[in-house]
Amino acid sequence: MTVLGRWWNGVWGRLARRDIWLTVSYRVTARQGDTETGKVLCWDFDSEEDARAMIERLTHSPGPGEWREMDPARAADAPRVDSEQEG
Repeated sequence: MTVLGRWWNGVWGRLARRDIWLTVSYRVTARQGDTETGKVLCWDFDSEEDARAMIERLTHSPGPGEWREMDPARAADAPRVDSEQEG
């Protein structure tokens, strides 16, 4: 899935790291933790504007680090949620 945007809270720690992806289907995927043990949540939206509003809420919520937008061209694909992997 093509990534439109990617954000990271700048923390490398296994528990404190946060990542957010926005894909062309207007899906926002948020991961708390690292790639091995992180919890992944997804939200689907009808418009990019609504999806970016969710990203604003996520990046302004209390937590460690300082959010920064990464280059989407260099961003890894968003993680898949277990229910997606079963299909």
